[in-house]
Amino acid sequence: MEQRQAAAREAGRARRRARQHRRAARRSSNSAPAAVDPLTGTFAPALANPLSPRSEATDDSSPADLRGAAREVVNLVSTAAQSPLTTDQEAADDGSLKRLKLRHQRRRLREAIQRFTRLSGLRACGTRLTGTEVGLHVGHRAARFAGLQSCHSVWSCPICQARIRAARSVELEKAALAWLKAGHGLYMATLTVPHWKNVQLASRVKDGHKCAGQRSCTCRCKCPVLAPAPGMSRPPCTCACPVNPGQLASVVEAWRGVQGGTWWTGRHVIRDGAPAPWGPGWEADDRYVRRQEFDGHGRVAGPATVWQDGFRDRWGIVGTTRTIEITYGKNGWHSHAHVLIWTEDPATETRGEAIEEELFTRWAKRCEAVGLPVPARGEIREKDGKRIRKGVDVTAATSEKADALGRYVVKLQEGGALAMEMTRYDLKVARGEKGITALELAAIAAAGNEEAVDLWHEYEFATRGVQCLTWSQGLRERLAHLVEMDEREDDQIPDEETAETPEQPSLLITRDAWWRAIVPVHGARSDILYQAEVGGLPAAIGVLDKLGLVYGTDYGPPEQMSGPVLPSVPQLRRGQTARTARRDRRQAVDDAVLTRTPAQWAQAQEQRRDAHQRENLARTAQTTTADDELAAANAERAQAADEFARRRAALRQDPGAARTFDHAEPRPVRLSAGDDLDTMAAARPAPHGAPACAHCGGELATALAGTRRHAMC
Repeated sequence: MEQRQAAAREAGRARRRARQHRRAARRSSNSAPAAVDPLTGTFAPALANPLSPRSEATDDSSPADLRGAAREVVNLVSTAAQSPLTTDQEAADDGSLKRLKLRHQRRRLREAIQRFTRLSGLRACGTRLTGTEVGLHVGHRAARFAGLQSCHSVWSCPICQARIRAARSVELEKAALAWLKAGHGLYMATLTVPHWKNVQLASRVKDGHKCAGQRSCTCRCKCPVLAPAPGMSRPPCTCACPVNPGQLASVVEAWRGVQGGTWWTGRHVIRDGAPAPWGPGWEADDRYVRRQEFDGHGRVAGPATVWQDGFRDRWGIVGTTRTIEITYGKNGWHSHAHVLIWTEDPATETRGEAIEEELFTRWAKRCEAVGLPVPARGEIREKDGKRIRKGVDVTAATSEKADALGRYVVKLQEGGALAMEMTRYDLKVARGEKGITALELAAIAAAGNEEAVDLWHEYEFATRGVQCLTWSQGLRERLAHLVEMDEREDDQIPDEETAETPEQPSLLITRDAWWRAIVPVHGARSDILYQAEVGGLPAAIGVLDKLGLVYGTDYGPPEQMSGPVLPSVPQLRRGQTARTARRDRRQAVDDAVLTRTPAQWAQAQEQRRDAHQRENLARTAQTTTADDELAAANAERAQAADEFARRRAALRQDPGAARTFDHAEPRPVRLSAGDDLDTMAAARPAPHGAPACAHCGGELATALAGTRRHAMC
């Protein structure tokens, strides 16, 4: 009760602040000069103090309670509430302003999360550059940055998850509408488990072990055979430390067990160790059918046997689509599954109740098997006879005729949109004591609540690597015959603003200006885009000027800026290939921790040691070859020095020659092309009549005929 009262007080204060701001805006508009309305093109009074990234509106407010006024906290994170439009203009808007505010709110929330997140990809999302400059694309009520990295996180990033979930919602709605128009049925099943305070969401190694709190075991003492070689990194440990699974992993495993047994697929009825033969006594029970085996030539092979239909065959289930939703409330974490059941026959309430009864029995058994508390069957409400507070809720989906605008009309009987309930977890808000969503928890953490920060870190740790939306095998192939399915990966889905903005950038921002004046200012990126969406390119330039950037130097049109504009398509593809390779390597390491045995790890270690030894031998052989070549060169130089010393000693044995050699004036010696001293010194005896050396008797060149002696003699 006290928490509800605190939440009501906080909500009242927020409403009063909003009313005061609107009154102040109206008073200032009466005396402010006229300006052009960016939406209607008419002249309207402008605000005396326009919105700025450095205004007081960018400051986050701290909630008094973790759960109280969670919706107000999310709204207060954004400065879009201080719109430069008047109240009458907002009322006349066609709804796009609300969409712009929601988009701006997500951008602000992402910047707030980046201050305390532990995910490196989320920290770089919309911040780190892929090229040398950042492009600002401004269109009609749409703006975006280009040349920045994206994390593609469907769990933790407000921007990426909204983009990906919106695309999956459109795909699911198209498929569901086509399925219902073809005369088939759909059932929406919600499977929950009891939860309480202090239940961990993420899996951990149990306390009492050195690796407690880590994603995988790293105890050196438990795997001595895996000790690394010198200079090598230590491989993951495979010792048998007990793991305490978290709530999220247990819920996923429980639903996997529902679909992974003979209860779902069916089985042979076994008697006396063999399939029971079919007889007249089995025809009275519709749970059993006659199964006859045939050989390759179409002939009967053996007697007919009894086959007990599974849950899938009894209700004509073609496949299922599963998604996981996580909230946090007064009873702690609440992980539950939404399952869309696709059936051959049209959906009815009677069949839905029967499916719910059987599915609850199976779900309760699987929850008990994986260590979760057994869900409650619920209680009957007296006023209408409906069962409430039940662990399994199955609702039939119906279809109506689509209108001229092409809206998707797949609705639940309770009035909610089916695809929205399955995929748009990012649009949900707090509903009393049922809990808050992850984005609301992130908004509270951004306001400075330390408990919310710790909970958000646990949420990031638990959801990392968990698949959000899964399709049963063969279902997408079946739906492909009715409607075109979206085969893109999450990182291939473009931004919402890509189709609404021009392909060429309106402005370019240099890397230095981006990191110096925009990224350090909290809210600057989101405010630039919001002002560009509402007021166009001049409003965005006004924000850049207030941030201290110089037009033409720090930012400007593409034709005035030097250097590459944006990364090319091959560069983006190479980057995507590198990221995919790194993700595959990390996944391979994670899979190896669970699949490899100690013997396999030991064999891999021996292979690495052999490779290391071969590398050392090759390096030693290369070093030996280089040493031999160096020794040969040194020996050649020493031999040349000895030969020079011998010749000089022979020259000094003749006192007259030595005196002439030391004191005579040096005379230039001009040799013909191709002649050298060594060739002349080793010449053959001169033929008769030719000039000869007086010392060695060899033939003299014409240039040395006057000296009658070789230069080296």
